[in-house]
Amino acid sequence: MLQQHQQPQEIGEVGKSLRAELYPTAQQIIGDCQFLAKIATPGLLPDLKKIDKAVHTLIAMLEELLEQAQQDIPLVEAVGISIIQETAKPSSSEAREKESQPGHILVVDDKETNRDLISRQLRDRGYNSTTVSSGKEALQVIGTGQFDLILLDVIMPDMNGYQVLKWLRESQWQHIPVIMISAFDEVDSAIKCIEMGAEDYLTKPFNPVLLRARIDACLEKKRLRDREVQYLAQLAQANQEITTLNQRLKAENLRLSAELEVTRQLQQMILPKDGELKEISGLEIAGYMQPADEVGGDYYDVLPRVLPQAALGVRIGIGDVTGHGLKSGVLMLMVQTAIRTLTEINETNPIKFFDILNRTIYNNIERTNLNRHLTLSILDYQDGILELCGQHEKVIVVRSSGELEQIDTVDLGFPIGLDLDITEFVKVKKIPLNPGDIVVLYTDGLTEAENSHEIEYGLERLCQSVSSNRNLPPEEIKQSIVRDLENHLGEEKPFDDVTFLILKKT
Repeated sequence: MLQQHQQPQEIGEVGKSLRAELYPTAQQIIGDCQFLAKIATPGLLPDLKKIDKAVHTLIAMLEELLEQAQQDIPLVEAVGISIIQETAKPSSSEAREKESQPGHILVVDDKETNRDLISRQLRDRGYNSTTVSSGKEALQVIGTGQFDLILLDVIMPDMNGYQVLKWLRESQWQHIPVIMISAFDEVDSAIKCIEMGAEDYLTKPFNPVLLRARIDACLEKKRLRDREVQYLAQLAQANQEITTLNQRLKAENLRLSAELEVTRQLQQMILPKDGELKEISGLEIAGYMQPADEVGGDYYDVLPRVLPQAALGVRIGIGDVTGHGLKSGVLMLMVQTAIRTLTEINETNPIKFFDILNRTIYNNIERTNLNRHLTLSILDYQDGILELCGQHEKVIVVRSSGELEQIDTVDLGFPIGLDLDITEFVKVKKIPLNPGDIVVLYTDGLTEAENSHEIEYGLERLCQSVSSNRNLPPEEIKQSIVRDLENHLGEEKPFDDVTFLILKKT
C-alpha cells in the first residue's frame, strides 16, 4: 500500500514498477489471443475479444497514471481522474448514493460539554458523528472501520491524544485522517502532532467556518486516498487475473500446438512419396508444399489408376482451401480422403466424380460449420493425353520447343463446398503432351508471395523460371523455383501456403 504523502517522483517509480510487471504479461496475452483467434471456434471469439480489449484498457489506464505523475499531479488526484474516466462511474443507484453520503466523524474528548458542542456543530452541517470520552474507548470503536475522520483531543487523563495518534499511525487504520484539537494554542504541540501524522491542529473554541473548511479538506483527501487504494487493488487484482489467464492460455496453447502438430504430421504423411512418383509411367513428377502456418490449407496428390483393359494411368489433384490453419487443414484432409475413395472405386466420369465429391464436402462443411471451401482441379493422364477438369489457377504448359501456354480453368468447374449442386459448371479440356513438354500446377500462395516492397512473385516470373530451366529434370526445376522465390522474398515470409507440381512427359 502507498504511504499517505507520496511525492510525484515516488509515484513514477511505482508506476514504472507496475509497468515492468504488467507489460510483458499483457503483451503475451495479446499475442496469445491473436493466435487463438485464428484457430478458435466461433463461440470462443467474443471472449477472446473481451480479453484483448480488457488488457488494452488496463495498459491505457496505467499510461495515463504515469503521465499524470510526470506532470507532478498527486497520485490520489491522478488516480481519481483515471477512475472517474474508466472505472469509477456509478453503475447503480446504490453506488451513487454511497458517493454522496456525508463523512462519519469520530469525536474523542474527555469533557462532555465539548463533545456535545462539537457533535451539535457537526450535525448542523450535515455530518454524521460518534462521540467517545477517552483514548482507550476510541481504540475500541476505531476497530469497527466506520470512520472517515477523527477529531482527537490532545489532553486526556487515561490515554492522551499523542498516544492515540501514535497507535493509529502504526495500525491498519493509519489511513484515517486525524485533526488534533486542544484548548492550548501551543506551536510546539501543533508541530509535534503534524510530525506524528496528524492532518491538522485546531484550538478551542472553533471558528465554525474554519472547522468546516478543515473537515471538508480532510474528508476529500480521505475519499481520494480510498480511491487510490481501490484503484491499486484493482490493478493488483487485474494483474493476478491476467497472470492466471496467461497460465490458462499457455496450457491451451500447448494443447492446441500438440493437436496442430498431429494434424501437420498427418498432412505430411499423406503426401505422395518420392518412390511413388518414380513409379508413374510416362511422367516425371516433382511436388512442393510449404504451409504458412503449422497446418496448411493447400492440397495436392498423385494417384495411380487402373483403367479398363488393364491400362495404366494417373490422377493428379491440386486445390486451395480458403484461409489456412487448423480448419483449412481439416477440410484438406476431408478432400484428400474423398478423392482417394472415388479413385479407388474407379469413378471415371468427371461430372459424376465432381458431383459426388462436392456433395460430400458440402454436407461435411454444413455439419461441422467450418465456413470454408476450395478451388480444385483434377487431371487424368493416359497415353500422352492430359484431361483437365475443375476450377483452380491457370495451368502452365511449357512445350519442349519453349512455346508457352496458359490454360484458364475458370470455365471448367466451380468452387467445392460452396453450393450443393455444381454439375452444370463441370467441363473437361484435353491437353496433348509430347516428350519434353512440361505442365506446372500451383496455388496462389506462390504467385502472390510478396517481398518487403509489396511486389508479388507473379505468374510471369514463374513462367520465366520454368521456361529457362525446361531442359532440367522436374526435381531440379522445382529447386530452381524455390531458390528464385527465396531470392524474391528476401527476409519476408509467405503469408499463404505455397504449393506447386512439375509434370514432364518422358
